[in-house]
Amino acid sequence: MNRGAFRTALAFGGLLATACGGVAPGDLPGTGSGGPPLGGWAAGDGGRGGGSGDAGASPDAIATGGDASTPKPPPSHTDAGTGGSPDAGAPCYSEAYDPNASLSDLASGYSGNDWLSASLETMHRRYPTGYFVLGAMQSDPQLPQFVDASSWPALMTSMWSALNAETGGWDFDHASASSHPIVIVDTMTITVPVLTTWAQGEILQYITDTSTQTWDQAELQGQEGTYDGIFLFDDANSACTGLAASTAVGDQLTSPIPARDDVAAHLYYMELYLRAGRTAHATEYAALKTDASWQKLVRYEWARGHFWDAQARPNANLQNSAAPIWAHIDDPTNLDEIQLFTGQSPDVVACHP
Repeated sequence: MNRGAFRTALAFGGLLATACGGVAPGDLPGTGSGGPPLGGWAAGDGGRGGGSGDAGASPDAIATGGDASTPKPPPSHTDAGTGGSPDAGAPCYSEAYDPNASLSDLASGYSGNDWLSASLETMHRRYPTGYFVLGAMQSDPQLPQFVDASSWPALMTSMWSALNAETGGWDFDHASASSHPIVIVDTMTITVPVLTTWAQGEILQYITDTSTQTWDQAELQGQEGTYDGIFLFDDANSACTGLAASTAVGDQLTSPIPARDDVAAHLYYMELYLRAGRTAHATEYAALKTDASWQKLVRYEWARGHFWDAQARPNANLQNSAAPIWAHIDDPTNLDEIQLFTGQSPDVVACHP
């Protein structure tokens, strides 16, 4: 089983069931969500396939494709008001998608047996990065377990879990013992060297409430808590792609899913992870900070999270309770970690990674 498949099967199986009328958030069907299969492989070992590769035509090519509307700068996250532009320079970071492309023919003709072709065509019309990932991973034998094909709304709801899982699956399939690619958009991957980092479970010491409890239990405790920065940052990026896919098909959803909550939890985790490194792992932290690829990854994940949250906020079906998590992200003490690592204010990084 690939790393993304394992994570979603455990953690997001419960959350997706909630969206479709199942168990409550936090009632996780397992004790860990990510990482290798129990007794499996280590970070960088390449998952099922090994090898190396980059999405699209050129690795690390910068893609700034526009969305279907005018790109918006990251707002404040009070869930009231829109916030102002953090930078007076060029338009802010954006990714391509078209939430208005018609799906009426797919919805009306949907039979259940055509879930894969319908999913691919949906992503093709609305979210090119989702189309790339789903197309590349369509032969993954684990893919059907992330999809609810019972109805058209259920299928569209499960684009969140499918793209979340398969983004991580693509990354780990193309990893090696020395490098790890992370697909950002269909024309851009960021490949980081596998450096010595620290256990993601170390950030539990900084978490003081239950706003991220579902993810805390699934990703920071037990075996999952021992996994390192590769896993934490891969999870954060996969969460962004899951939210992006859900945002692209948001008009097809009929019940809430915690897609915004998922991204918010991982942006918060990024801040806390950088704090843990800065205060307790100075040598390893300095190595990440001075590595150009790791710098780029942190910056782009920060920008992706802010962009997709801004796009998703108008749709109430894309969150359960994201605001309390965003309150932590926007805490000045936590925001300082982004500035200390990147050398720029968090608003600038979110707009111009």
